Amino acid sequence: MIQLENIHKSFGELEVLKGVSLQVAKGEVVSIVGASGAGKSTLLNIMGSLMKPQGGKVKIAGTDIFSLPDKSLAAFRNREIGFVFQFHHLLPEFSALENVVMPALIGGAKWGSKEVEARARMLLEELGVGGRLSHKPGQLSGGEQQRVAIARALMNNPAVLLADEPSGNLDSRNKEELHKLFFMLREKYNQTIVIVTHEMELARMCDRCIEMKDGQILQQL
Repeated sequence: MIQLENIHKSFGELEVLKGVSLQVAKGEVVSIVGASGAGKSTLLNIMGSLMKPQGGKVKIAGTDIFSLPDKSLAAFRNREIGFVFQFHHLLPEFSALENVVMPALIGGAKWGSKEVEARARMLLEELGVGGRLSHKPGQLSGGEQQRVAIARALMNNPAVLLADEPSGNLDSRNKEELHKLFFMLREKYNQTIVIVTHEMELARMCDRCIEMKDGQILQQL
């Protein structure tokens, strides 16, 4: 599902990624760990096409993403890649339901489409916030906001879900519940998930834990 071949990335004189190669199978849940500055988030951003490498190739579901024109790449990203960040980035003026349908609208769906709304409602129910559809982000707890953000990431049924420190801002109870959610998504939808995390408990739960150091993969467990 994900193929990275010899990825290089530098910022000025600083070489952040030094020839990283990695494969992730469909339905696999993989964690990436390492000290700050190891290159974890940069690798995830390149995997998600948010940042271009200086060298190497990235394939998602067989598509060489950086060979696509910018407009096609943006459409591909919206359709095939779901993102979950430490800070949920929900739009404060919109309800939970409205936030979740946004990726579908960006993809060309019409506002008020019954099919789109039904999927958004189903995802919110599935993630345990079905009773909070009309609440705005400021009316939701941190755990609820992150669940809404995950529902939004899944709205277009993406090929891969990429999460960058998704539980970093949550208390221990919400962390545990969020971690369980990722594995529920894999069991129910065979969702491919890559998670950058400092939470070793979550990292150990994953099918594979990839440790990075100084812009390279140190080991895979």
